[in-house]
Amino acid sequence: MNTNLDIQNILVLKKMYELRHVGLVADALGKTSSAISKNLSKLKTQLDDPLFIQTKQGFEPTSFVEANIQHFESIISSIGLIKPEGFAPETYQGSIKIYANNHFWQQLGDKLYLKLLKEAPNAKASFLHWDTNARNRIIDGEDAVAAHYFDETLPQSIAQTEFGRGSVVFFVRNDHPATDVHSLTDYPVVLHKTAGWNDNKYPLIERLNNIGFQFTPKAEVTHPQNVHDIVLQTDHFGVTTNGSVPEGCRSIHLPQALNIEISYVMSCRRSQQQDPLNQWLFRVLKETIADNRR
Repeated sequence: MNTNLDIQNILVLKKMYELRHVGLVADALGKTSSAISKNLSKLKTQLDDPLFIQTKQGFEPTSFVEANIQHFESIISSIGLIKPEGFAPETYQGSIKIYANNHFWQQLGDKLYLKLLKEAPNAKASFLHWDTNARNRIIDGEDAVAAHYFDETLPQSIAQTEFGRGSVVFFVRNDHPATDVHSLTDYPVVLHKTAGWNDNKYPLIERLNNIGFQFTPKAEVTHPQNVHDIVLQTDHFGVTTNGSVPEGCRSIHLPQALNIEISYVMSCRRSQQQDPLNQWLFRVLKETIADNRR
């Protein structure tokens, strides 16, 4: 006997057992009589039994069907017990682990935490530093997500889903003499070195150089607050995204035609992308960065 049974065919068999009439079964299941006959024919072959015998009173089940109808009903009942994986933030008591760079945490860490606290008050949140080790742990299957910039070097096993965009801007202290991006070429730039993103090269500087703006870094630091402090006390300028210009500074935008956008992505194992927890975290990240732009 072929045990590779189609659940739809079993549903037809059960309904046929109840109604004993092909036309009535077709009406009940929203199918044609021809389709019902095909379902039953396939089952007859698979189960090696006639299943139903036509009589003047209708179709009578064979002894095989009578002996096994409870098993068929049990299969249908078991299928009905299979439910989508659920997730309710308000009752969740597990851990939430998010990796991000220092700039992200400085700009959005408190806003993200307050949003998580409001929606999942019983969860434990861990906001951790994104670096090469964290990158490798996620690749190896750690149950965590990362919020960072799109990274073309990550393998296909890692899903990178965009949750927001930002435009590149320069920033200087409020009384800095530079008035536009062209005049900035006369001044040194201090760069934020972001682990796991620009450890070995600066993608933004390369892109700016490619469109005609030649900037040579004067200093590179690992904490965004240091960039802010240096810019406030010197003629240096920094690079950031719109909405992230620190207090006491003003932004200098690239010309509209040369605007450079940065994609903010949530990364996790592709196999975990549809996990309800991760889907919820993606929504929260998306709302957090959108709120910060207002």
